[in-house]
Amino acid sequence: MIGTILAERYKIVKKLGSGGSADVYLADDIKLHRKVAIKILSHLYAGDRSFVARFKKEAQILARLSDPNIVSIFDWGQFDSSYFICMEYVEGSNLADIIEKQGIINPATTARYSIQICKALEVAHKNNLIHRDIKPQNIIVTADGTVKITDFGIAKSLLEDNTKTLNILGTSYYISPEQAQGKILSYSTDLYSLGIVIYEMLTADVPFRGENSIDISLKHINEKPLRPSVFVPEVPERMEKIVLKCLQKDPSKRYESAADLKSDLISFLKGEPLADEEKKENEASKQGNIIKKIGYFKFTSKGSEKNKDLSRDEKEEAVLQNSSQKKAGKMLIITWSTLLPVLAVFIVLSIWALINNNALKNREELVRVPCITNMRYIDAEKMLQSIGLEIKSENEEYNSIVPEGFIIDQIPSEGNDVMKDTEIKVSVSRGQEESSTVTLPNLIGINIEEARKILNDLGFENLEIKWESSDFFHKDVIIKHEPAHSKTAGFNEKIVLYVSSGMEMVLIPDLKGYDIMLALSTLESLGFEIITEKIPSSTLTPGVVIDTLPAPGTEVANSSLVRIYISTSEELLEVPDVIKLNLENAVSILESMGINYEIGYSEVMHSIQENTVLSQYPVSGSFISSSEKILVIVGK
Repeated sequence: MIGTILAERYKIVKKLGSGGSADVYLADDIKLHRKVAIKILSHLYAGDRSFVARFKKEAQILARLSDPNIVSIFDWGQFDSSYFICMEYVEGSNLADIIEKQGIINPATTARYSIQICKALEVAHKNNLIHRDIKPQNIIVTADGTVKITDFGIAKSLLEDNTKTLNILGTSYYISPEQAQGKILSYSTDLYSLGIVIYEMLTADVPFRGENSIDISLKHINEKPLRPSVFVPEVPERMEKIVLKCLQKDPSKRYESAADLKSDLISFLKGEPLADEEKKENEASKQGNIIKKIGYFKFTSKGSEKNKDLSRDEKEEAVLQNSSQKKAGKMLIITWSTLLPVLAVFIVLSIWALINNNALKNREELVRVPCITNMRYIDAEKMLQSIGLEIKSENEEYNSIVPEGFIIDQIPSEGNDVMKDTEIKVSVSRGQEESSTVTLPNLIGINIEEARKILNDLGFENLEIKWESSDFFHKDVIIKHEPAHSKTAGFNEKIVLYVSSGMEMVLIPDLKGYDIMLALSTLESLGFEIITEKIPSSTLTPGVVIDTLPAPGTEVANSSLVRIYISTSEELLEVPDVIKLNLENAVSILESMGINYEIGYSEVMHSIQENTVLSQYPVSGSFISSSEKILVIVGK
């Protein structure tokens, strides 16, 4: 492959690596003078329709995504019975190699790398794409710390059929539980895989290992991962919380979006509370304390003023009675002082539980509205129903950008929290308003494959190819087309392309011994231009073909000039070669042979050429009659 030029543009320099179904090469873009990466589908899979479809799909997906953290695509096409993708060449190492060589990556660097991965996933998710194969091998890190995501070969669009699939794709170490079970996938599956990558950066190992991919997949489904700090005690608590939230088995308990995960990673770098921590602090501050005030009871003895008028016995009885009343009052104070605080605590706890229960119930009833714009209506309906929301089409309108049956906009918009069973109102595209005709571009001189692509992009599918030889146009180039340039055509109308098959080559037939009339008609029917020349012959009757130039059996273009030599009984003189002779010698030879001549002159730059024969006509070896003259050109 080294030195091979693809599509007359990309020269292979060296091999960069190999994957499961493709090889990647470094190449020079001859036209734009830049380095590019060429991904070529392996010949083992070039005949497999599913692999070819995935390969084409990767090119189409990357072409839609434009972000500094996603590898850009420049071109794609066919090569040597296979296919290739021309991509941005990123000088750096993949994250798997970095972890292999370096081991543990410090938490701050891990966060910075992860923030950039989140940015790439945000772009993909906004375009309704799930990557489904986030792993260190598909993450390239440049020398300046820029992270780029590549390999969208198994990415899935939410615009496609969002149903279960038996094809469980993705690397088992990084696969989400729902992906391992073949369930309906959401953007959350990429966040789980990213959580595994973050775990590996922090610990230099993945959370689940097993004897085979099935064993590992079952662990993703059933087992909880050990906290990263078990292996690396220095892992910060907040970073550990971020990882474990990403690795929740239930997708609804993970981060709701790549943006939310990115926000927490930024908070970690700034030393600020994570979103969940901040939420708990806000709830606690709103609770407050409920304080109950308890009054004092005063017990007095009726008739205490009268005791001074009683007898001694009566006084003693009164004192005892008063003492009993005081004891009873004291016991009552003790009882209430014990019960009231307990009662107050019980009331406070009941109110707190009631408030939290109502808040939890309200939270459970709320659903965050997902983005369903640019999504097919029936797919959006399935998605909303799966999270307890309804959809209603408010109106349908023509749109030149959004395809027919896809959603143009929505109310409420993405990110709003609404109650379950809320109706999301949408506008649905009726597609581009159809035009009856399209003006055809000028395709003359364009390669047939490029012309096909131009017409297909315009919406023309009914194409007819007619091959014609051409002396002017190279092979596979459009000679003309019907309808012609600037003419209009309907989408269902047939477009006829006349394509050059190159120059038509014809063999010179052997006409020796044929009479001149038959020879002329034969050569004319083959498209040749003809000149004749007589040669005296004592053995052949006049008008018989002696030879041709080019010789019989030679392959030439059908419009070539052919000289026919024919016999004659006429006395002819053979023209001698007088070129480079001085004029006096040339004249002497011609006169001695009885050949008439005429002289022409041409100015020369060097004196040595003066008075010398520069050219002659007819050329030497030709035959002329005694009445004909030879022209000689002499320098002066």
